[in-house]
Parts: sequence; structure tokens; C-alpha cells
Amino acid sequence: MRKVILVLVAMVLLFACKKEEPKEDCEIYKYGTITISNSSTNPYDIYIDDVLKGRLEGGKITEKVKINEGNSRKLYAVQVSGYLLYPTEKTTYFNVISCNDYSWQIP
Repeated sequence: MRKVILVLVAMVLLFACKKEEPKEDCEIYKYGTITISNSSTNPYDIYIDDVLKGRLEGGKITEKVKINEGNSRKLYAVQVSGYLLYPTEKTTYFNVISCNDYSWQIP
């Protein structure tokens, strides 16, 4: 009888312990990613929340760029060259949810 009780206790302990799934970095650090594509032949400077993230040459696609989770995140692109009078500008706002992938095409 004592062995049966020990086996039952061991089984309860074994099944009561749940292993947590490891969290992804994007869950821990709360970020999503965005891929930006430039369908123009001209280069554009890319800003996220008014911070310059880099220049995207014409006909190119960025690697996934990390963007912190939050509401009303601002994406802004301004044409660097190839314009006659004024550069083309594009602005958009969107909400970022952790671990989601987004895409944006300019111009």
C-alpha cells in the first residue's frame, strides 16, 4: 500500500509541474518588425518616429527593422534625389504589436 501511495504522489508531482514555453525576444523586449520596399528608382531617407534609420536605394527592400511596440508609430520617407522642384514625401502612422511583422511601400 505504501508503494502505491508513493507512486501516486510521484505521478501527481510529475504532472503538476508545467514547463513554460520559452519566450521569444520580441515578447521579452516588446518589438515588432517592418520591411520597407522602395518601388522608385530614387533613394529615400527613412525615419521612424523622427529618427533617421537609413537610406533606402531605389528598387531595394530593407531587412526587417525592429520597431518598439506602441500606438501611432510614425513612418516618414523623403526622396533624396531625382526630383525636379520638391522631393516626394510619404508619412504614415500605425500601431505596433509585439512579434508582428509589417510592411510599407514607398513612394
